[in-house]
Amino acid sequence: MDFIKKFIRYSRFSTGDFEKIFADFQVPPCPQVVLTLMDKLRNPDIDIDQIVPVLESDTSLAAQILKVVNSALYGLPAQITTISKAVSILGLKEIKNIAIGYAMIKAAEDPDWEEFDMARFWSDSVLQALFARNCALLLGTEAEEAFSAALLQDIAVPRLISQWFDLYSKVYSRWQRDGREDIHLMEMESFSWNHCQAGAWIARKWGLPDIIICCIGLHSAPQADIKELNLNNTAVSPVALSSRLTQAGFSEAATSQLVQEADDAGVNLDSLMKITEQSEMLVDELASAFDVKIAQRPSVTESIALLKE
Repeated sequence: MDFIKKFIRYSRFSTGDFEKIFADFQVPPCPQVVLTLMDKLRNPDIDIDQIVPVLESDTSLAAQILKVVNSALYGLPAQITTISKAVSILGLKEIKNIAIGYAMIKAAEDPDWEEFDMARFWSDSVLQALFARNCALLLGTEAEEAFSAALLQDIAVPRLISQWFDLYSKVYSRWQRDGREDIHLMEMESFSWNHCQAGAWIARKWGLPDIIICCIGLHSAPQADIKELNLNNTAVSPVALSSRLTQAGFSEAATSQLVQEADDAGVNLDSLMKITEQSEMLVDELASAFDVKIAQRPSVTESIALLKE
């Protein structure tokens, strides 16, 4: 019970008072099938047979589930061809997180602005999700929740650019131009809130679990702050570490920061290289399963290796 209360407390803290701040901000729509699924999964005694018809009611989601389930992410020995089989093998928690990924894909619209690279956005998001999952498995925390939260962590950015272009684009352009790794610091200086909190607010509006809301809201927090909040043994830690991948590989300073944060999280250099390499190997395939276009980016594994020499 204390564990659950902890997440509720910090998920509320992370979202801030966005009911007032974002009074005129349109929350990106979550597909109705995902909302229905979330509502049904609130019943801890729900039966798999009650979930399958919901998933099958949306052909796009059903196809997405089968593509992801049959990807190298799960490495299943045989091809899965039915939703009922996918649910019975992976379980409801894993299916729920695939559905959340589907919602993210539907909601993250390209703002169609030359300074924002949607393919780079998806490259980062997919890599962060894979890394957070592998890191959570290593640390013994909630791997499925870490995957979904890491995938969703920057969901507010394209929406902020689209809806509040005159306000938000100036900060984003300055971040791109100045090369500062931590955009959330620039956001706090300009607005007194950041995209992490905005993303957590969106996740709360969607009715997502508190642990995912908490992970999104705190994804830019350093590991030292996460430990101070007593959340270091939860999915918050690997998700926050995954956020360091955004700039890692593009600059030595950013890669060094990733290595230092990993050490603070209890992930040594060899383990960091291993889970990063495992994650980078699956990016292309998972992006294909998600039907998103990605951009080539420098190898974080190679950047870490250079620091190790």
